[in-house]
Amino acid sequence: MRELLDAIPGPACWTVPIRDETGSIIDFAVRAVNAEAVDVHGRRGGELMGVQSLGHYPSLRGTALSEAWLRVMETGEPEHVERFEYVETADGVPHRSTYTVRITRLAGGLVNTWTRHDEELRLFTRLERTERLGNLGWGHWNLATGEIVWSPQLYAIHERDPADGPLTLEEYYALVDPEDLPAVERAMAGLAGSGEPQEFEARVRIGDGTRHIRVSAQAVRDATGRLLEIHGIMHDVTLWRRAADELAGVNRRLQEENRLSVRLQNIIMPVEDGPRDLPGLRVATRYAPAETEAFLGGDWYQAIELDDGDVLLAVGDVAGHGLAAASAMAKLRHAITGLAFARHDPGRILTALNRLLCKLRPDVLATALVARYSPAERLLRWTHAGHPPMLLARGAHVERLLHPGVLLGVFPDASYTYATLRLRPDDVLVMFTDGLIEKRGRDLYEGLDLLSGTLARVLSSAAPEDRLRAVMDAMLPGSETDDSCVLVTQVVPSDPWGGGQ
Repeated sequence: MRELLDAIPGPACWTVPIRDETGSIIDFAVRAVNAEAVDVHGRRGGELMGVQSLGHYPSLRGTALSEAWLRVMETGEPEHVERFEYVETADGVPHRSTYTVRITRLAGGLVNTWTRHDEELRLFTRLERTERLGNLGWGHWNLATGEIVWSPQLYAIHERDPADGPLTLEEYYALVDPEDLPAVERAMAGLAGSGEPQEFEARVRIGDGTRHIRVSAQAVRDATGRLLEIHGIMHDVTLWRRAADELAGVNRRLQEENRLSVRLQNIIMPVEDGPRDLPGLRVATRYAPAETEAFLGGDWYQAIELDDGDVLLAVGDVAGHGLAAASAMAKLRHAITGLAFARHDPGRILTALNRLLCKLRPDVLATALVARYSPAERLLRWTHAGHPPMLLARGAHVERLLHPGVLLGVFPDASYTYATLRLRPDDVLVMFTDGLIEKRGRDLYEGLDLLSGTLARVLSSAAPEDRLRAVMDAMLPGSETDDSCVLVTQVVPSDPWGGGQ
């Protein structure tokens, strides 16, 4: 019996009736089974030996299948039970399986062969869901017979009623945008020639609009090499293409804004080739933009001789990036310069600037460090608003010059004062924005300590004429995502040039 069952394609088993004392059939037990047989619990082949149909699957009792077993045993006439649904409840959850069962009486028992349909249905359902989620469908065109088959989603993509049938290749060409038709024709020629798989994208007229369809196609040939069929997967990438176009537009606008920002910053702060001389000072500056272009913006510096012979030294940082920050930065820098030419001290400059900012640009926050140097007395007056302090390097000793004030643009009635210090020849002042010392996972105070240590180390062995260069060489930005400005000045014994810029 096992040899007979092994010759049957698909799952098969032979069951014999179990009778009670009156001779009535009360169940069937498996006595032979082939290797392809599998039950709803996943038991296969020999694992099913001895299994009792109603004892192990009690929900079969009284069903069309169990009644068919009894009839075939009685009449000997084979029966088919089509689309029989078996329901088994586990942990309160019903599990449904659908079978077609063929029953034949043989050697005092029943040969059962069956096809399980729910697995095919689940596979079909998964494929259908995948096509819907991915908005793609498949089709094939038989060039020998003219038969064309489309999946349901391909009809949906093309807004076509399945009752109207699929499109021929010639009908499809008519829907392709004329500009994209050469790409389609090249792909078809490639399939007909080399036979290599082809991929292309085309705009297709569908309904009242146009869709972008991405196609992957493959050819099937007969034994002589003649082209028989074309199989293709079509992916509707319209939404993706629109998003990509919108993103490209945004990128173009950002790039233009960046170009404007760079141009504005170059106008405000022209790149300086090297150190320059101002009354009593030798000055070096550097502006380092963030590595990401979109972060161009709000850092600035100023070093200029005033009409009374003093020197204005300042650095600042406007919150944010881009054209808005660069524009606000330009206004603040020019306002500070104008107030300095009006002979305001650093405290009055920041007090006036803060009121102006709160009135005209309440959306802007900024920090600034402003100093005024009188070379005749070597007197430095300075203050800062929410900004890192400047560093004074005297010999190899480095200290912070602190006279802080609140951030600009927060309190309209804030007032600022200034501190004074008499400098010595070869003193070095280092002014900078927070991009120089800022680093992810490290606070600004730690960054200040590291910078001070670096300055002390490089200046301990630098000759007076090399101090400025040594400091500039050591100024490496700590942040890759923020701009940084550095303004370094060295006090010189006299001003042989009689003025600066």
